Amino acid sequence: MNITHSKKFESDVKYYLRKKKFKKILEDVKPVLLELEAGNLVGDKMPGFNLPEGAAIYKVRIANTSANVGKSNGFRLLYYVAIEDTIYLLTIYSKKDDERIPNDEQIAMLVANTLEF
Repeated sequence: MNITHSKKFESDVKYYLRKKKFKKILEDVKPVLLELEAGNLVGDKMPGFNLPEGAAIYKVRIANTSANVGKSNGFRLLYYVAIEDTIYLLTIYSKKDDERIPNDEQIAMLVANTLEF
């Protein structure tokens, strides 16, 4: 699988790296990336989006080891799987960071903006 980071994903990671309780975000995300590179689509498929056949958006729960919280209070990583075996990392946010949690409309816009390049 080919994995591409969206600009939003990169800015989200930088945002959390600046905060003390999220310093290990890159280490926390690495196992998920390894699974995706191996072709294993991890997480839950998100319904309700008008996508091309064979494409999907997934949400993965990731523990935040910097704050010693499990998956339920950790990060959420959203990614889009395109038909051509390309995975686009859309965004990552902390479950406890309410103002950064995207709604369905914002997620749809992320997909559209990411695919424009």
